[in-house]
Amino acid sequence: MRVQSLCRFFFLAVLVIAFSSCSPPSQVAEQETGEVTGAATGSTLGECFDRATEAAELEDWDAALEACSAGLELEPNLPALVLWAARCEAYLGDDEACRAHLEAAIRLGATADLAADEAYAGVLERPEFEELAGRLLANGTPMPPAEIVHRFADAELWPEGIAIDSQTGDLYIGSIARRTIFRLDPSGRVEELGGLAQDGVMEVLGMSVDSPRRTLWAATGLGAYQEPFDDQPRKNELLRYNLETGRLERRYPVPADENRLLNDVVAAPDGTVWATETLRGELFRVLPGGEIELFRRYPDLVYLNGIALSDDGERLYLGHYGGLSVASPIDGSIASVRGPDMALGMIDGLSWVDDGLVMVQNSRHVNNRVVRVDLTPDGRRAAGLEVLPSGLPEGLIPYTCATGGDAVFVIAGAPFGLMDTGEAPQAPAVVALPLEPVG
Repeated sequence: MRVQSLCRFFFLAVLVIAFSSCSPPSQVAEQETGEVTGAATGSTLGECFDRATEAAELEDWDAALEACSAGLELEPNLPALVLWAARCEAYLGDDEACRAHLEAAIRLGATADLAADEAYAGVLERPEFEELAGRLLANGTPMPPAEIVHRFADAELWPEGIAIDSQTGDLYIGSIARRTIFRLDPSGRVEELGGLAQDGVMEVLGMSVDSPRRTLWAATGLGAYQEPFDDQPRKNELLRYNLETGRLERRYPVPADENRLLNDVVAAPDGTVWATETLRGELFRVLPGGEIELFRRYPDLVYLNGIALSDDGERLYLGHYGGLSVASPIDGSIASVRGPDMALGMIDGLSWVDDGLVMVQNSRHVNNRVVRVDLTPDGRRAAGLEVLPSGLPEGLIPYTCATGGDAVFVIAGAPFGLMDTGEAPQAPAVVALPLEPVG
């Protein structure tokens, strides 16, 4: 999951430094991550954003473009970088390269309003740029509306996580502001499962239901959303609830030796539970009957967020701002998942379905969309991408998702940036998007 208010200002150098300055702890095996650095610069993606930001602040467009180009070596299909490169080239008067990058952005499904950007003031009267500007705007056309399953009356709920019980069809929704977990049954009845008052619950983020074992896992933290980020370690823990009794069974605190943001969670068929940590790019696990432990660190994965597991339990999928990665649950080795002209980054929610994934990409660069990604038989490349009919009520964006039966359920809320402004948010909702069978 993503903190929307932070990602709106993603290009600020201070944020990127937090992602790129981590080194593996001594207790983590020194293994190759499978992620590469830029061939020309030896940079990570975070460092490329950092340099581009600094150069843009100085209006040094040559240096900014050089940093963008290095970033595109790492993630060639990241719309933010493609659009940023085009903007630099517009300032530099390189029309041919600028047009090529705008064309690439359009193929990736990116949207932007060039008329509102001073960088393009001198070129938009030309027919070829006017046509490109129209196509970029068209990519931002509102999508067909999704079916509203439930609209919450509490506009200040600020939900972020959602999970589904495959045995009962019950949906579980976590609240950041109210620090509680709700159960929404198929009839529309809502009840509180656990919260601050009875269990001392913190801000609730990602959740996962282990239906065979009748348990709910929730990633929680304190201060990640409702206080400014600083260098003080944050409190984080996994919670395990018994779905039959509704009681909190156990807490799994994450060591507070570093500033962390425990974010998303998934339960494996064998009972192992996996959780992503966002600020340092860490992957935690809880083995059946064991304690929570740091499994691997991936410092090159900028804003590590969503997590999903193939139905055979052999592949972990990790969503991050730069893209999508697949990791081994045995040794943690990792590789990028890519497809031609497919933007697979900017991921918040991530869920396995059939032989592919459903991804929530809550970024304005791609129209806050929900997509279904088909994978090749080995699960290591994207074979196709379909944008689902994920239009939401005005003022809401999608956050996370849970697949059940022939639908994917998405929790939608106001942008978290509004929490800092005092502006009244729109009431959050759960929506359902139909999933057609593959083949």
